[in-house]
Amino acid sequence: MELFSLPVSTYSSKVRLLLELKGIDYTAAPPPGGYSTPEYMQLVPLGTIPAIKVENEYLSESDVIMEYIEEQHPEKPMLRGSALERAKHRYLARYHDLWLEPHLRRTFAHMDPATNDDVELNAHLDKFEERLQKLEELFEPQPFMVDGEIGYADCAFPATIALAEILMPIFGRKLKLGSKTAVWYKAVMGNETVNSIVNEGVQATLDWLNSGGG
Repeated sequence: MELFSLPVSTYSSKVRLLLELKGIDYTAAPPPGGYSTPEYMQLVPLGTIPAIKVENEYLSESDVIMEYIEEQHPEKPMLRGSALERAKHRYLARYHDLWLEPHLRRTFAHMDPATNDDVELNAHLDKFEERLQKLEELFEPQPFMVDGEIGYADCAFPATIALAEILMPIFGRKLKLGSKTAVWYKAVMGNETVNSIVNEGVQATLDWLNSGGG
């Protein structure tokens, strides 16, 4: 399987986690021409990562890719259990993508003093912290998000929390995990595959920041 991704992309990490936890062979490469370039958009019209090549077409959007992989490779399912349990996985993954992660991602625009807006930055930081605490109401660690094994939902959050551990101090804040999230995060980062992929993203992000963030 051919995957377009970048180590700094939390959404790329989601898909890589699913692939590696399921034991699926794949090759990962940066998007041809670069993220959102005209060259790349000839293949992936939205210009986003991750994306995978399927026959002569390309699929983008991490959850779409992950559900496709689950359907095509039902062995070692990550969406498993009853219909309700599978819905819980999807619900938590959707919460990450729509409610939590976007507020952290939007802080990147404020790292350059020329484009920083303290009011807007603090609004996003406040909202990220609020929604991270709301996560405490949405699951009970077992120790993973839905049951006793790593699953679909567990792929969504690790890279984002690791990124927050880097970014929050830059903006003068400390990342505060709720007790349930802390139990889950310790468990999921104890998995060798998760730890390796997340730490690769951490190092890539630190390298990017140290180079000036350009």
